[in-house]
Amino acid sequence: MLDEEKLRKLYEVNPFNQTLGGEILEIKEGYAKGRLEMDARYENIYGGMHGGCLFTLADSLCGIAAATYGHYVTTLNGNINYLRAAKNCREVICEAQVVRMGRTIGVIDYTICGDDGTLFATGTFHYYALQEELE
Repeated sequence: MLDEEKLRKLYEVNPFNQTLGGEILEIKEGYAKGRLEMDARYENIYGGMHGGCLFTLADSLCGIAAATYGHYVTTLNGNINYLRAAKNCREVICEAQVVRMGRTIGVIDYTICGDDGTLFATGTFHYYALQEELE
């Protein structure tokens, strides 16, 4: 059962998410959307957002999308297709959509765009649903 407040708290208490300062914009069953503001601390040597920041944002939001079914999840694997340098925008926005959530394994696709809609990256994560239900 979807409990948006619990899911937001789960995202916010994650120490690494706190370090980056990302924000959840929307949660519904099988879906999560969030953003990360551009910051000079996150830049690579070319002036774009470092790929590791993009991957972290995607992993965090895909995990929230998977957890909307009521269980804690852990990442099994993930990939990212860097399509364009993430720069010349104020923020990046990630949308995560569950493709299939089985009893134990979930498949979640995502996109990362700039605030002007420019597509920067796509990918897929797989999560293992733990037996422990969200508290």
